[in-house]
Amino acid sequence: MPEELRHADERVVGFISIGFILGFLIGLTGVGGGALLAPALYAVLGLSYQAAVSVTLIYASITKAFSAVQHVRQGTVLWRLTLLYGGLGIPGAILGARIVHWTDDSIQQVFPFVMSGLLLLVASLIIWESGESSASGRRKPFSPFNIKTRGVLAVAVVQSFAGVLLGATSVGAGSIVILSMLYLFRMPAQQVVGSNIVIAIIIGIPAWLTHFAVVGVDWNLLGLLVVGSAAGSILGAKCTMLIPERPLKRVVAGIIYLGAIATLVKAWTT
Repeated sequence: MPEELRHADERVVGFISIGFILGFLIGLTGVGGGALLAPALYAVLGLSYQAAVSVTLIYASITKAFSAVQHVRQGTVLWRLTLLYGGLGIPGAILGARIVHWTDDSIQQVFPFVMSGLLLLVASLIIWESGESSASGRRKPFSPFNIKTRGVLAVAVVQSFAGVLLGATSVGAGSIVILSMLYLFRMPAQQVVGSNIVIAIIIGIPAWLTHFAVVGVDWNLLGLLVVGSAAGSILGAKCTMLIPERPLKRVVAGIIYLGAIATLVKAWTT
């Protein structure tokens, strides 16, 4: 019995530690919840694909709420653009979540391969964007403070795709939103991160509610992860003000690369 208790204690400490690390990365970069947690739940802990997606979506919404409060205080959330991205992403998020439960196992096995390739592409484009030649002197296609019809249509296209990916896989939406903001609106990295965190909450809630209605969630596991994330996410959000813009973009890309590799490894060995 003492041996069982010791293993239980180690499990609790392990989950809380994982939560702290993930929370810090989410607060620092605006990505990392789905890109790291979903592969860990699926590949390491052995949860079903649907259960891993469900836990990850709820976890990401809760932990990003802590970071969102800090970013709002710092003034790094552009509300008009954030609400536009969030509102246009909700229908796709619900549709993506429904697709997971409509398809059979053979089709679901394709999702991780598609997502890992997409994440690798997005991370590579962000690295290119942070380079000297791409960062200097480029004009903004759209203003984040005066969004007109063309800007709304561009965001609608992006969020239709990002919402479906979020609902179906729990990953990718943050990466796509970050990339689109960098290219469409040319926002500073700190505002990209802050706005992206709030957008993820807006479209993540209807996605996880859709999954929860079908497969439920492991509340004990979720609780341990959230406990660790509370302090980590706030600390990560504060650190965005200390890191220069170009290195921060590269940190974002690095997190996306890690998620892509973890997803690919699991998909390949399944």
